[in-house]
Amino acid sequence: MAKLFQISCPAENDRIIEGLRKAVQSANINFLIGSGCGKSAIPPLGNIENEIQKLITDKKNQEAEKRLFQFLRPFLESTAEMSKPSPSDPVKTAIELHRQFLEVLSQILIERKSNILTRQATIFSTNYDLFIERAFEGLDTPVRLNDGFKRCPTLMGSFKFSSSEYFNTMYNNGTVYNYQVELPSINLVKLHGSLSWNTSGREILFSTDHFDDQLKKYNEISASDKYDQIETFNQKFSIVLPTKEKLKDTLLKQTYYDLLRVYANTLDRENTILIVEGFSFSDEHLLEITRRALKNPTLKVVIFSHSKDEVGGFKNKFQSFNNVEIVYSETDPIEFQKFNALMAMLPPSEITPAKAGSTSK
Repeated sequence: MAKLFQISCPAENDRIIEGLRKAVQSANINFLIGSGCGKSAIPPLGNIENEIQKLITDKKNQEAEKRLFQFLRPFLESTAEMSKPSPSDPVKTAIELHRQFLEVLSQILIERKSNILTRQATIFSTNYDLFIERAFEGLDTPVRLNDGFKRCPTLMGSFKFSSSEYFNTMYNNGTVYNYQVELPSINLVKLHGSLSWNTSGREILFSTDHFDDQLKKYNEISASDKYDQIETFNQKFSIVLPTKEKLKDTLLKQTYYDLLRVYANTLDRENTILIVEGFSFSDEHLLEITRRALKNPTLKVVIFSHSKDEVGGFKNKFQSFNNVEIVYSETDPIEFQKFNALMAMLPPSEITPAKAGSTSK
């Protein structure tokens, strides 16, 4: 049975922090983050998949496409805001919270004591947004961020995506004594695609020069309310849409299942921890893969429940597994800010919770 930890109780808070502190020094580190991490700028999805699927089942395809169209708006707006010199406060807050998360994770990797495990962590995300990428730009750290694109010089300025790019280890070589020092790195695996993905032929390319045009086009179509334009617009994005039939594009379907295999294989590794924040496990594919992976006795999954009310749902999903820990609070919700403050206690030279928990506007 899954174990419960109430962090509003000092003794239980100390136990979970001590357990996590040991795990990040001795295990393969992984995070699974969902829409709850960016909710200052983008509202959580709720039951959007069931809502749209019901419209499709009821043969209301036009209404389903319009609902998908509406669903995309906050992602487009927040992404367009990121390119401005001074983004709106909600977007600025989301970027800052992701920066704090990356800062803590970077410090964990830099100060990792083990010489056996790599100085590498993996963030699995179901979010389309670019908060992590944007936050990493402002991070002063030797840590590398690997988003799956082949970063090599190209006259066309386009980078190709390949899941084989993940988990590569890089070293600095000494020029005199020929020593090697591993460069800490973070793999960013966006399981549902990203707004920065652009399908071209048989390739997925990285592209960020079209966000303002997309939002402008969106507003034009929204004003006209023409169904054929809405349907065409929805299909332009290289993302996994929230419907039961998630993908029609063959390349995206192949990439999606490749990334699910990456997720499954990562959890099957010996001595692995998966820390979950802002994710409800309502995605059936990820829930089933995680359950199968939990048969690995050396895997530990630590789920931070946003509120006490959500604990029952997590217990039902993982009631058969004693290597699952559910963390909750009896008093305040565990928002992304509070989660960062808890993570800040894990590095050997602890980041002060006040610093990790602050947000700038």
